[in-house]
Amino acid sequence: MSGGFSIESLNSAQREAVLTLDGPVLILAGAGTGKTRTVTCRMAALLENGVAAENVLAVTFTNKSAAEMAERVVGMVGKKRGKALTVCTFHSLCLKILKRDIESLGYGKKFAVMAGGDQVGMIRQLIVRKGGAKLNVKPGEVMSAISKAKNAEKPLSEIEDSLFREIAVAYQNELRAQNAVDFDDLLLLGEKVLREHEEVREYWRDRFRYVTVDEFQDTNGLQMRLLQQLVAEPFMCGGG
Repeated sequence: MSGGFSIESLNSAQREAVLTLDGPVLILAGAGTGKTRTVTCRMAALLENGVAAENVLAVTFTNKSAAEMAERVVGMVGKKRGKALTVCTFHSLCLKILKRDIESLGYGKKFAVMAGGDQVGMIRQLIVRKGGAKLNVKPGEVMSAISKAKNAEKPLSEIEDSLFREIAVAYQNELRAQNAVDFDDLLLLGEKVLREHEEVREYWRDRFRYVTVDEFQDTNGLQMRLLQQLVAEPFMCGGG
């Protein structure tokens, strides 16, 4: 490989993981033991052995980690081969999927992602509309309740607090009316479109034939099901 990498720089266990190009690979290692380096070396090995960069997906948990991982692989194989890699967070992956396939869920193709000030503004208006301002209800409190419900994959109509529930349901209806989703919806809808639409699922499975997950131990149930929809066979993962 280019970029100064050599297989001899790895120990025997790392070397085995890097050179096992087909089939599932699980790396169990503590912090600071070279797990992420082994993962990126394996991605470089895939490209060096003729796998198209377009067919390689690596998922991690922060934008910073994704950028660092991509930079490492490009440093090993060069920009020409490395630039087509997909190295991203779970949310970025779902955004990519939905940009192509959200119409299968009844949304318009040019949907918006509601976040930041726009999201706070919408929630604040709904608080006023539903009488929450008199009770000094804060937008952050409602947003936290909505996010907690979505991450637990529970309907917003089951939020315990009646006022929060009313605001949350109105919020989701308003998002839908504006052809918009929020950050938590990205994962929910990404998994949903893969699970419910075989042609969508097959497209992305064919696109991403080699899937790697860094920090796999942090994966939650929804993220795990998303990954299972993407792969017909077990995938490589690295966990601490």
